[in-house]
Amino acid sequence: MKKTRFSLVLLLSLLLSACSSSFVYNNLDWLLYWYVDDYIELTAEQKALLDERIDSWHAWHRSVELKTYRTQLNTLRAQLQKGTLDQKQWLQVFNEVQQSVQRLRDKIAPELAVLAPQLSTSQLEDFLSEWQKNREERQSRVAAESKEERLADRQEDLTERVEENIGKLTPEQRQILQRYVPQFMSTFELRMAYQTRLQKTIKDLFVNKNSPQFPQQLSDIITNPEQYKTPQHKAASEHNKALYAQMLADLNTSLTEEQQQTLDNKLQEWLQFLNGLI
Repeated sequence: MKKTRFSLVLLLSLLLSACSSSFVYNNLDWLLYWYVDDYIELTAEQKALLDERIDSWHAWHRSVELKTYRTQLNTLRAQLQKGTLDQKQWLQVFNEVQQSVQRLRDKIAPELAVLAPQLSTSQLEDFLSEWQKNREERQSRVAAESKEERLADRQEDLTERVEENIGKLTPEQRQILQRYVPQFMSTFELRMAYQTRLQKTIKDLFVNKNSPQFPQQLSDIITNPEQYKTPQHKAASEHNKALYAQMLADLNTSLTEEQQQTLDNKLQEWLQFLNGLI
């Protein structure tokens, strides 16, 4: 299952998982360097230029996006306090999260595309090589598992994520998850093929990195990577998203008073966290 199928609460947990404290959020620059370092060894000059851009993106995210998250969380909390959310309402929550992802892409893409030509051939090769290595490692791990093992892992993973937000599941809620998990379509191979196409596209594009069209072409890839997904991949993702929304709606109607309070407390914690950053 793809991460974008999670509810706003779960997605915010994911989007800000590296920002679980104000200290970490306020020091995202070195966290990003730590992540980038796994793929590319930047020169001092490249780090200085990237640092300047990260500071700008960070300031924008704090002043604009965090306020949007807060508004969305307040809206979600109010909706849940009034009653349960149906599938259509959960899909709207998912769309809001996707829009926040798109705004981030749109913000960083043009400036990142201008910086990208400064990468040397060896740096690009290192990046693509590490990307391929990580993909092949994931494929090997999945290939070593049986279908039953993958379903069991998915069930366990989903149970843990839900329980993080509402507390221990009831037998009825476990049955709800058990009913839905087998219905999700696996997109793993589709995602691996998508990443392969994306990697080849980027490699081919960098051959002409000094072209006047390069920044716009790379920016288009960053802002709309979904263009490299097959119709089958997109259809499977939409199927899973709709199914996940219906599952959340079913879970929503089964919440005990204690679970409702646990979820509300979780939302309040996130709101307090965001207020401390804004």
